[in-house]
Amino acid sequence: MIHIYGLEEGEHVLEFEASDIETFDLVVLKMGGAHAHHHHEHGEEGHDDHEGEHDDHEDDHDDHEGEHDDHDMPEIHAEHVAHRLSFPEHHDDHDGSETSNESHVEHGMITLHVDAEGDYGFALPHDVELHVVKGEGHDDHDDHGDDDHDDHGDDHDDHGDDHDDHGEEEARFDPHSWLDPLSFRAQVKVVRDAMIEAFPEGEDTFTANAEAYMVELVTLDEGFATLSGCDANEVVANHDAYSYMAERYDLEFITVHGLDPEGEPTAADIEEVVDKIAENSIKVFFIEEFTAEDAVASLVDETKNDAMPNGVTVLTLYTMEMAPKTSGDDYLSLMQKNLDNLKSGLGC
Repeated sequence: MIHIYGLEEGEHVLEFEASDIETFDLVVLKMGGAHAHHHHEHGEEGHDDHEGEHDDHEDDHDDHEGEHDDHDMPEIHAEHVAHRLSFPEHHDDHDGSETSNESHVEHGMITLHVDAEGDYGFALPHDVELHVVKGEGHDDHDDHGDDDHDDHGDDHDDHGDDHDDHGEEEARFDPHSWLDPLSFRAQVKVVRDAMIEAFPEGEDTFTANAEAYMVELVTLDEGFATLSGCDANEVVANHDAYSYMAERYDLEFITVHGLDPEGEPTAADIEEVVDKIAENSIKVFFIEEFTAEDAVASLVDETKNDAMPNGVTVLTLYTMEMAPKTSGDDYLSLMQKNLDNLKSGLGC
């Protein structure tokens, strides 16, 4: 999993959370075309040092999950690139009995030193969550990269230059950055560099594969850019997961409820969307791939009228938060389906 944060120079507190994991590897790379210095002393010996540091602070993490003391936490440096980190050991129950048969949620915190302001990519296992919980002026554009313009901006000046500044609150806290192909392209670079760092003998292969894949992402972006020629730019959906896509391609998403797809919309939420559908003569309602059409049946019923006796048409916008439902589908094929469905819904 790739997380990208804009960080100012100085100290930042990172919090990690996972279930039933003792140690994990973290790679930190400065983005925007610059590379962090590779300090190889943070190999096996450096990793062991950090494991010990985490073990020494189990009380801070287990007993004060929401609190921290910067001076007591283990420290890492962004420019050291690779780190092996450990969660504190489990405590037994108060009665002394072991709870090894139960799932444990681990919490750990570290201090990150940043020598130069910029965007930093954090690569770590997908089942370890990362949060920047304290720091000077960090931007929470989790899973989103801004170096996607470093060797591609000239071709996309008409719709990419203003993407570096995500002033909208929804873009800052929406984690679905991969739904913007150019942001996903930036994440490919982070993975490429992390793979080269871990397995330098494969640099040529990793570079060639990444370059070929990024070409396909540019082609995908060019397809989405054609949405500007559609009859409309308003998209009605059941999940607020499309802020980066909206920002990139000048789309307006109207959603029933927020970032949590399991949330229950209120009657007022439904009424607001139904009114918007009627006001703008919208004919398509988008749901994500794991939402059953029955779940939005009442909303569809509310949109039935003489012009749409069956109500709005329901199409899918894939968020790819889970593995594809259909064998053979991947990011490129599902994003192409998103593009085709958007074209249909926007009257292209």
